[in-house]
Amino acid sequence: MLNWQADRVEDGRYSLVGLSVATAEGVQVYVGGGERPHVGAVAVSEPRPSLKGDGSRGCTTSVLSRLAHKDGELAVPLAEALCLALGQPVVVTAGVHLDDAGPDDIKRLLANSVRLQVLLLRRLGEQRRGP
Repeated sequence: MLNWQADRVEDGRYSLVGLSVATAEGVQVYVGGGERPHVGAVAVSEPRPSLKGDGSRGCTTSVLSRLAHKDGELAVPLAEALCLALGQPVVVTAGVHLDDAGPDDIKRLLANSVRLQVLLLRRLGEQRRGP
């Protein structure tokens, strides 16, 4: 049985929700918010040895965005951060919309996505370590 968990950043029309499920071999996250949550982009991040050759971990990420959607700007950094921290494949589906959004609106949403990332990393990391 899969156990979906919700993490939220409450900030009026800039609010975000992250629904996540950890499986034995990866993590799936949906991030939605703004005035019209939807599916705008999908990012898949796979862990691999770093190309630096220093023993650290890197990741390879692919993104698929719907026509005229910029949700990959939210999905990619989140997928990569979770992938690097957890050492597992991560899929992030994102869809956040604000009508007539300007640069300051986008900055605020991206800042909230970083706040959401911290919540997700904390909870998923704790689940991975166990009680």
